[in-house]
Amino acid sequence: MQEEFYIGWQADTPPSFAKVVRRFVTGLCILLPLTAILIAGFQTGFSNGTFEFGKTTVLEGVFSEDPVPFLSVENGKDAAGNPVFQKILLVGEGKFGFDGHSLRGQKIRMAGTLIYNDGKTAFQVESVAHQESAGPQPAPSTRLLSPSVSLRGEITDPKCLLGVMNPGRGKPHRDCAVRCIAGGIPPVLKVTGAGGETEFYLLTDADGSPINDRILDYVGDGVQICGQLVQEADWLLLRADPASIRRIHKAALETGIGCSGH
Repeated sequence: MQEEFYIGWQADTPPSFAKVVRRFVTGLCILLPLTAILIAGFQTGFSNGTFEFGKTTVLEGVFSEDPVPFLSVENGKDAAGNPVFQKILLVGEGKFGFDGHSLRGQKIRMAGTLIYNDGKTAFQVESVAHQESAGPQPAPSTRLLSPSVSLRGEITDPKCLLGVMNPGRGKPHRDCAVRCIAGGIPPVLKVTGAGGETEFYLLTDADGSPINDRILDYVGDGVQICGQLVQEADWLLLRADPASIRRIHKAALETGIGCSGH
Protein backbone atom coordinates (compact mmCIF):
# COMPACT_ATOMS: atom_id res chain seq x y z
CA MET A 1 0.00 0.00 0.00
CA GLN A 2 1.41 3.37 -1.04
CA GLU A 3 2.01 5.79 1.89
CA GLU A 4 0.51 9.26 1.64
CA PHE A 5 2.95 12.12 1.17
CA TYR A 6 2.08 15.80 1.53
CA ILE A 7 3.90 18.81 0.12
CA GLY A 8 2.82 22.17 1.52
CA TRP A 9 2.10 23.84 -1.79
CA GLN A 10 -0.32 21.13 -2.89
CA ALA A 11 -3.96 22.24 -3.10
CA ASP A 12 -5.40 19.17 -1.37
CA THR A 13 -4.27 17.58 1.90
CA PRO A 14 -4.19 13.79 2.04
CA PRO A 15 -7.02 12.39 4.25
CA SER A 16 -4.73 11.05 6.98
CA PHE A 17 -2.96 14.39 7.32
CA ALA A 18 -6.24 16.32 7.30
CA LYS A 19 -7.66 14.09 10.05
CA VAL A 20 -4.66 14.73 12.32
CA VAL A 21 -4.77 18.48 11.70
CA ARG A 22 -8.51 18.66 12.44
CA ARG A 23 -8.01 16.84 15.76
CA PHE A 24 -5.10 19.11 16.69
CA VAL A 25 -6.98 22.32 15.88
CA THR A 26 -10.10 21.11 17.72
CA GLY A 27 -7.99 20.29 20.78
CA LEU A 28 -6.40 23.75 20.72
CA CYS A 29 -9.81 25.42 20.45
CA ILE A 30 -10.87 23.63 23.63
CA LEU A 31 -7.58 23.71 25.55
CA LEU A 32 -6.57 27.37 25.04
CA PRO A 33 -9.81 28.99 26.37
CA LEU A 34 -9.86 26.52 29.27
CA THR A 35 -6.24 27.36 30.15
CA ALA A 36 -7.00 31.09 29.97
CA ILE A 37 -10.01 30.66 32.29
CA LEU A 38 -7.97 28.65 34.81
CA ILE A 39 -5.11 31.17 34.81
CA ALA A 40 -7.51 34.09 35.27
CA GLY A 41 -9.35 32.26 38.04
CA PHE A 42 -6.20 31.77 40.10
CA GLN A 43 -5.06 35.39 39.80
CA THR A 44 -5.44 37.83 42.69
CA GLY A 45 -7.92 40.55 41.85
CA PHE A 46 -7.15 44.25 41.86
CA SER A 47 -7.84 46.25 44.99
CA ASN A 48 -10.26 49.18 45.22
CA GLY A 49 -7.42 51.57 45.97
CA THR A 50 -7.20 54.87 44.12
CA PHE A 51 -4.16 56.99 43.27
CA GLU A 52 -5.27 60.25 41.65
CA PHE A 53 -2.25 60.33 39.36
CA GLY A 54 -2.01 63.57 37.40
CA LYS A 55 -4.62 65.34 39.55
CA THR A 56 -3.26 67.92 41.99
CA THR A 57 -5.21 68.53 45.19
CA VAL A 58 -4.63 71.33 47.72
CA LEU A 59 -5.22 70.60 51.41
CA GLU A 60 -5.14 72.86 54.46
CA GLY A 61 -4.69 71.66 57.99
CA VAL A 62 -2.41 71.35 61.00
CA PHE A 63 0.73 69.25 60.70
CA SER A 64 1.86 66.80 63.36
CA GLU A 65 4.51 64.09 63.26
CA ASP A 66 3.71 62.20 66.44
CA PRO A 67 3.55 59.28 65.99
CA VAL A 68 3.71 59.57 62.18
CA PRO A 69 3.35 62.53 59.76
CA PHE A 70 -0.31 63.56 59.73
CA LEU A 71 -2.27 66.51 58.42
CA SER A 72 -5.36 67.18 60.53
CA VAL A 73 -8.06 68.47 58.18
CA GLU A 74 -11.45 69.75 59.36
CA ASN A 75 -14.11 67.50 57.87
CA GLY A 76 -17.51 68.81 58.94
CA LYS A 77 -19.05 69.08 62.39
CA ASP A 78 -20.61 66.65 64.83
CA ALA A 79 -24.16 66.78 66.22
CA ALA A 80 -23.08 69.29 68.86
CA GLY A 81 -21.56 71.61 66.27
CA ASN A 82 -17.96 70.80 67.16
CA PRO A 83 -15.48 70.43 64.30
CA VAL A 84 -14.59 66.88 63.24
CA PHE A 85 -11.03 66.31 62.11
CA GLN A 86 -9.73 63.72 59.66
CA LYS A 87 -6.09 62.74 59.90
CA ILE A 88 -4.48 62.23 56.53
CA LEU A 89 -1.23 60.27 56.39
CA LEU A 90 1.54 62.20 54.62
CA VAL A 91 4.15 60.59 52.39
CA GLY A 92 6.81 62.01 50.11
CA GLU A 93 7.29 61.56 46.40
CA GLY A 94 8.83 58.33 45.19
CA LYS A 95 9.84 55.84 47.86
CA PHE A 96 10.34 58.34 50.66
CA GLY A 97 8.47 59.48 53.72
CA PHE A 98 7.51 63.10 54.30
CA ASP A 99 10.00 65.06 56.39
CA GLY A 100 8.12 67.95 57.95
CA HIS A 101 10.04 68.38 61.17
CA SER A 102 10.19 72.17 60.75
CA LEU A 103 6.41 72.30 60.24
CA ARG A 104 5.42 70.79 63.58
CA GLY A 105 2.31 72.46 64.98
CA GLN A 106 1.94 74.75 61.97
CA LYS A 107 -1.17 75.39 59.93
CA ILE A 108 -0.10 74.65 56.38
CA ARG A 109 -1.39 74.52 52.84
CA MET A 110 0.12 71.80 50.66
CA ALA A 111 -0.32 70.52 47.15
CA GLY A 112 -0.08 66.89 46.15
CA THR A 113 -1.91 63.73 45.15
CA LEU A 114 -4.57 61.83 47.10
CA ILE A 115 -4.31 58.08 47.71
CA TYR A 116 -7.24 56.28 49.34
CA ASN A 117 -8.78 52.88 50.00
CA ASP A 118 -11.19 51.30 52.52
CA GLY A 119 -11.85 54.58 54.33
CA LYS A 120 -8.17 55.48 54.79
CA THR A 121 -6.50 58.41 53.04
CA ALA A 122 -2.86 59.25 52.37
CA PHE A 123 -1.42 62.27 50.58
CA GLN A 124 1.72 62.41 48.46
CA VAL A 125 3.11 65.86 49.20
CA GLU A 126 4.59 67.73 46.26
CA SER A 127 4.92 71.23 47.74
CA VAL A 128 4.11 73.30 50.82
CA ALA A 129 2.70 76.64 49.74
CA HIS A 130 1.93 78.35 53.04
CA GLN A 131 2.46 77.99 56.75
CA GLU A 132 1.49 79.92 59.85
CA SER A 133 1.07 79.38 63.56
CA ALA A 134 -1.89 77.10 64.20
CA GLY A 135 -2.87 78.67 67.50
CA PRO A 136 -4.69 76.68 70.20
CA GLN A 137 -5.48 73.14 69.15
CA PRO A 138 -8.00 70.59 70.43
CA ALA A 139 -6.82 68.00 72.93
CA PRO A 140 -4.88 65.04 71.47
CA SER A 141 -7.19 62.43 69.98
CA THR A 142 -5.08 59.39 70.90
CA ARG A 143 -7.17 56.80 72.74
CA LEU A 144 -6.00 53.52 74.25
CA LEU A 145 -8.12 50.62 72.98
CA SER A 146 -6.24 47.70 74.52
CA PRO A 147 -2.99 47.43 76.52
CA SER A 148 -2.08 44.15 74.82
CA VAL A 149 -3.25 42.56 71.58
CA SER A 150 -2.01 40.00 69.09
CA LEU A 151 -2.60 40.61 65.39
CA ARG A 152 -2.04 38.46 62.32
CA GLY A 153 -1.47 40.15 59.00
CA GLU A 154 1.00 41.28 56.38
CA ILE A 155 3.47 44.14 56.80
CA THR A 156 3.68 46.48 53.83
CA ASP A 157 3.77 50.20 53.08
CA PRO A 158 0.53 52.24 53.06
CA LYS A 159 1.42 54.33 50.03
CA CYS A 160 1.43 51.36 47.67
CA LEU A 161 -1.21 49.41 49.57
CA LEU A 162 -3.79 52.21 49.45
CA GLY A 163 -3.54 52.65 45.69
CA VAL A 164 -0.20 53.63 44.14
CA MET A 165 0.52 49.98 43.27
CA ASN A 166 -2.30 47.61 42.43
CA PRO A 167 -2.14 45.31 44.24
CA GLY A 168 0.50 46.71 46.61
CA ARG A 169 0.99 43.57 48.69
CA GLY A 170 2.38 40.06 48.68
CA LYS A 171 5.71 38.64 47.54
CA PRO A 172 5.65 40.35 44.10
CA HIS A 173 5.51 43.72 45.85
CA ARG A 174 8.02 42.91 48.58
CA ASP A 175 11.09 44.63 47.09
CA CYS A 176 9.13 47.82 46.45
CA ALA A 177 7.63 47.84 49.94
CA VAL A 178 11.02 47.29 51.58
CA ARG A 179 12.43 50.32 49.76
CA CYS A 180 9.43 52.47 50.66
CA ILE A 181 9.66 51.58 54.35
CA ALA A 182 13.46 51.97 54.36
CA GLY A 183 12.90 55.41 52.81
CA GLY A 184 10.83 56.54 55.78
CA ILE A 185 7.24 55.71 54.84
CA PRO A 186 5.50 54.42 57.99
CA PRO A 187 4.86 50.64 57.81
CA VAL A 188 1.36 49.25 58.10
CA LEU A 189 -0.04 45.87 59.09
CA LYS A 190 -2.90 44.73 56.85
CA VAL A 191 -5.31 42.44 58.74
CA THR A 192 -8.12 40.56 57.01
CA GLY A 193 -11.01 39.25 59.11
CA ALA A 194 -12.96 36.03 58.68
CA GLY A 195 -15.61 37.79 56.61
CA GLY A 196 -13.09 39.38 54.26
CA GLU A 197 -13.18 42.80 55.94
CA THR A 198 -9.86 44.63 55.99
CA GLU A 199 -8.25 46.89 58.59
CA PHE A 200 -4.94 48.74 58.46
CA TYR A 201 -2.74 49.29 61.54
CA LEU A 202 0.11 51.78 61.43
CA LEU A 203 3.16 50.35 63.20
CA THR A 204 5.44 52.08 65.70
CA ASP A 205 7.55 50.72 68.53
CA ALA A 206 6.31 50.60 72.13
CA ASP A 207 7.31 54.25 72.68
CA GLY A 208 5.57 55.49 69.55
CA SER A 209 8.86 55.94 67.68
CA PRO A 210 9.55 54.74 64.10
CA ILE A 211 10.04 50.99 63.78
CA ASN A 212 10.96 50.91 60.08
CA ASP A 213 14.49 49.55 60.24
CA ARG A 214 13.50 46.77 62.65
CA ILE A 215 10.76 45.17 60.54
CA LEU A 216 12.36 45.17 57.06
CA ASP A 217 13.05 41.41 57.20
CA TYR A 218 9.34 40.71 57.67
CA VAL A 219 7.88 42.88 54.88
CA GLY A 220 5.62 40.92 52.55
CA ASP A 221 5.39 37.95 54.93
CA GLY A 222 2.52 36.71 57.03
CA VAL A 223 3.31 37.66 60.62
CA GLN A 224 1.89 37.62 64.10
CA ILE A 225 2.81 40.63 66.19
CA CYS A 226 1.96 41.80 69.71
CA GLY A 227 1.65 45.28 71.14
CA GLN A 228 -0.55 48.05 72.50
CA LEU A 229 -3.51 49.11 70.38
CA VAL A 230 -4.41 52.81 70.21
CA GLN A 231 -6.65 54.95 68.02
CA GLU A 232 -5.49 58.19 66.47
CA ALA A 233 -8.60 59.90 65.05
CA ASP A 234 -9.65 57.64 62.16
CA TRP A 235 -6.46 55.51 62.21
CA LEU A 236 -5.54 52.50 64.32
CA LEU A 237 -1.96 52.18 65.54
CA LEU A 238 -0.14 49.20 66.97
CA ARG A 239 2.69 50.12 69.32
CA ALA A 240 4.51 46.91 68.62
CA ASP A 241 7.21 44.91 70.31
CA PRO A 242 9.63 43.93 67.49
CA ALA A 243 10.80 40.94 69.53
CA SER A 244 7.28 39.50 69.41
CA ILE A 245 7.16 39.23 65.61
CA ARG A 246 7.08 35.73 64.20
CA ARG A 247 6.38 34.53 60.70
CA ILE A 248 3.26 32.50 60.02
CA HIS A 249 1.97 30.82 56.89
CA LYS A 250 -0.19 33.06 54.73
CA ALA A 251 -3.02 30.51 55.01
CA ALA A 252 -3.18 31.27 58.74
CA LEU A 253 -4.15 34.84 57.90
CA GLU A 254 -7.50 33.58 56.63
CA THR A 255 -8.45 31.75 59.84
CA GLY A 256 -10.38 34.72 61.12
CA ILE A 257 -7.98 35.34 64.03
CA GLY A 258 -7.60 39.06 63.79
CA CYS A 259 -7.15 40.67 67.17
CA SER A 260 -7.22 39.13 70.61
CA GLY A 261 -6.31 40.43 74.03
CA HIS A 262 -3.80 38.49 76.07
